[in-house]
Amino acid sequence: MREKAADALARIVNGTHGLLCIVVSDRDGVELHRTGRDGGNPVVLAPALLATFALTAEQVGKLQLGEGSITSIYDNLVVVHSSTGSFTICMVAETGANIGMAMALMPAVRALFAE
Repeated sequence: MREKAADALARIVNGTHGLLCIVVSDRDGVELHRTGRDGGNPVVLAPALLATFALTAEQVGKLQLGEGSITSIYDNLVVVHSSTGSFTICMVAETGANIGMAMALMPAVRALFAE
């Protein structure tokens, strides 16, 4: 299953213009899988930051403000975090990337780890 998910994530990253990497971590920020063109920005993908986004997404869900996804726009990166069950999915893209496309890819990435 792990090889199947890794191959599928690699196809998603390589087939999406501007998408740099996808990181899957647990709720504590421990990285479980990373697939990317250049690995993404290590500061954006630090375990403490991944865990913080997981907690923030959980609070967003409790307040009924959305599905538990958070989009952060920086000077040179766009980071889309989504919390799903016991996993947090983080997509890092270039600023010119289509954010809507990244959001549309989330269900496909979630389905890989729902098995």
